[in-house]
Amino acid sequence: MNWTKLSVATTLAAALIVSPATAYADCGDPDQPPCTGPVPTVDQVVAIMAELTDPGRPAASKTDIVTPGLAPDEAGTADDHLNHLNGKGYIPFNFVVTDIQPAPGNTAGATVAAPNTFPHASIHPVPIVLISQSGHWSITHDAAMAFLDRMWRNTRDHAVS
Repeated sequence: MNWTKLSVATTLAAALIVSPATAYADCGDPDQPPCTGPVPTVDQVVAIMAELTDPGRPAASKTDIVTPGLAPDEAGTADDHLNHLNGKGYIPFNFVVTDIQPAPGNTAGATVAAPNTFPHASIHPVPIVLISQSGHWSITHDAAMAFLDRMWRNTRDHAVS
């Protein structure tokens, strides 16, 4: 490579490194208007959570309420935990849904808890993300997994024995 080409390449690389990235702000971000748009009802969120935690329906088949669906190993673990809790008589849960808020990109946030679910234990409030696709609300994969993980961690000491 000759010195002219090396100099041009070095200058271009340096310009790319020091150029600020274009930042995009969404509703709800600082200095942006609050988000507006559709949100699910409390009853819709409770129904999604009831389906998510229903041990009578295999987790792998819950792609209509979890987007994207659970991987086979995740579904197997969820089924195992839900069946165990059901065997202990802890299911169905009594969900409390609060703070439903619109978010960017056909999404909404909510907080879900299941207080006094077990003797001396509760599923403490967990933030979840829901997405509207063709007018149908689903829980996101990551939010579903976080809720199921919290459910298991908060209940295993009371349900595993």
